[in-house]
Amino acid sequence: MRVRDLLSQLALADPNAEVVFLDEHADAEEADVLRVVDIRQEFWTHESGECDGRRYEAVYPCKPAERESSGYASVLAERVQVVVLSAGPTNLRYL
Repeated sequence: MRVRDLLSQLALADPNAEVVFLDEHADAEEADVLRVVDIRQEFWTHESGECDGRRYEAVYPCKPAERESSGYASVLAERVQVVVLSAGPTNLRYL
């Protein structure tokens, strides 16, 4: 999701609503309150492709990884700016 898409959807929300998030496939009882918005200055890598016949997508804070080993196919990597949303402190301050 791009920031513009998020802002467009949030424009419809009550500005006093609590912001929570759920991990993929989580139950509603596992919601976390959003506490940190970290606008990163460095570029990250957004990578997608296939590994062992399955689609995958990964985002990580360094240059694209070498994917020459067997099992990887159709790998695309682009450098992107990111905004990290978190329920609390992360290790990003050490990057």
